[in-house]
Amino acid sequence: MKTKFAFFAVIICMLSAFLLSGCSITDFGIDSLLRPPKTMGDEAEIEQLIAKTAENGYTLKYPKSGTYRSAIIMRDLDGDKTEEAVAFYRENEDITRLHMLVMYNNGSEWKLSSDNVTETTDVDRVDFADVSGSGTLEILVGYSTYTQNTNLLSCYSYLDGEIEEITAGQKYYEFYCGDFNSDNKDEVMALSLYSSENEANAVMLEYNGEENLLYSKAVVGMDPNVIKYKNVTVSTVGSDTQGIFVDGELATGELLTQIVYYNLELSLLRNPLYKEKTANATQRSCNVICADIDNDSSLDFPTVQKLPHSDSEPAETVADKITWNTLSADNESITQKSNVAVNYSLAFTVKMPDSWLNNTVTAINSLKENSTVFYEWNKSSLGDKLFEIKVFDIADWENGKGTDDYTIIYKDSTHAYAFVNFNTDSGYAMSDDEIKKSFSILTETAV
Repeated sequence: MKTKFAFFAVIICMLSAFLLSGCSITDFGIDSLLRPPKTMGDEAEIEQLIAKTAENGYTLKYPKSGTYRSAIIMRDLDGDKTEEAVAFYRENEDITRLHMLVMYNNGSEWKLSSDNVTETTDVDRVDFADVSGSGTLEILVGYSTYTQNTNLLSCYSYLDGEIEEITAGQKYYEFYCGDFNSDNKDEVMALSLYSSENEANAVMLEYNGEENLLYSKAVVGMDPNVIKYKNVTVSTVGSDTQGIFVDGELATGELLTQIVYYNLELSLLRNPLYKEKTANATQRSCNVICADIDNDSSLDFPTVQKLPHSDSEPAETVADKITWNTLSADNESITQKSNVAVNYSLAFTVKMPDSWLNNTVTAINSLKENSTVFYEWNKSSLGDKLFEIKVFDIADWENGKGTDDYTIIYKDSTHAYAFVNFNTDSGYAMSDDEIKKSFSILTETAV
């Protein structure tokens, strides 16, 4: 059973990070697998137009990351309730250049608006945003370069069947769009990793209508020790300010969080969780990423530490305490929202009441017993048992095998989660109802 639960926990961790980061398994990166799909209607006509434009044969190119992963992307760019089509392909005899076609339907047939050619072999990502404030959508395309972890941003506007390129040229590792300075139009937040050629930073790009370009409005440093941005999400920071929450991975495999937002009063891009030569309080060895834990439409970020224990308790058996925090953009204050004790292997958490927060209670996980036992903590040693949560195979639970004295909390088709309350007289005790309400499976906390 230990092996089953360990595998279950690993899968949950991978799926949570995978789904929240918007990743996909559809991009194999093998040209021979990327053939034009056989379709009907508009898509068939679009493919015929692509084939006509690429006279010597072609291979469709699929964006490697981001929300839009199709080689042919349909969006209403000009707000006329009719979708335009954006497609990427490489001609069979040209391995150094990539074509982006923008196509529109004039009411009777699909027509070519433009064929934009770029010296690259891959599309990193595509997004659409109103960076000009015109009420229409610009096309933002990131093209791969020959430098590792470095892509190049391009931007295009579309109106009345015509395409115009907006000067961009920003190098980045990942980019995200949103209204980051509350001016009712979108900006682009471009993130870079540290390398011998680039500083680790975040750049907010804003549109200049007079010069028709995206320029660097503000820049802030990022942690240069991060080797990969594992999960990035656009969300409000506190109340009304929009920013990005960045979970990054270090070379050690540990994670940390940075939050980037634009301070209107100071006209500065801020990253308050990162301070040069100071340890980031969010650095953690477990695979926990930012999540909206209370459904208030704003992300919360985790800090993780071991619950109190003595040297006689192996550290790996002591439960982690995950503290979920919120950052206010008004004064950069951090507020704790909740604390949970977690058992990763058995895939559940228990929300900790306020009376437990001053190192008064600890929890010990046991793979052998498939359980977590909560104890009073007497400054240097375990005190009285408070309660135990144990996980049973569903067949054992249904057959009553070893289930005496246990009360069910939650069950699914394979497992039953149950508890026994040892001590209801302690000042740190929880009632049966409180234990049930405090319990959550790991998928609910995005671990």
